[in-house]
Amino acid sequence: MSNITYTVGNILPVTGYPRILIHSCNCGGSWGGGIAYQLAARYPKAEQVYVDACDKYGNELLGKCLFIPSYKDDDLIICCLFTSAFGGASHDYKRSILNYTEQGLKNVRTWVYEGGNAIQDPIEKDINSVLHKLDKPLKDYKLEMPKINSGIFGVPWGETENVLKEFGSGNQILNFTVYSL
Repeated sequence: MSNITYTVGNILPVTGYPRILIHSCNCGGSWGGGIAYQLAARYPKAEQVYVDACDKYGNELLGKCLFIPSYKDDDLIICCLFTSAFGGASHDYKRSILNYTEQGLKNVRTWVYEGGNAIQDPIEKDINSVLHKLDKPLKDYKLEMPKINSGIFGVPWGETENVLKEFGSGNQILNFTVYSL
């Protein structure tokens, strides 16, 4: 059985269930296009948390994940996977984007299954310090995403899909719902 479920529709409306909306990001502090632009318009306080992390750590964020409450919808956490140093036409090469996607998702898995005490990286701990304030554990949230990396970063979806499939076996499975319009 696959750990990826596909659905056609808009990922942005309020759902009524706890979910983590995962998207790929640059380290430059710009939610200027794609799904990130839509998140910035809806959740400006969350965008500021992202910008602050980028200002503080820059490219040291590559391969890390940042969980941000939406500050509007109690059931929504935004998860930034830092997969490219830059956005737009200056994005990184496909291979490095895929490697950073895998690293970021390994961190997501650790946060979901083991919590912050299992995280060794001081930057990862610092940028996610807000997680201790959550009412419920991350494993109670559904993992949802658009077809990450395939828009502005230009990575063919099938290659990112293969990375996601790597998290579909073992004791700590990550199940993803992938949205397309």
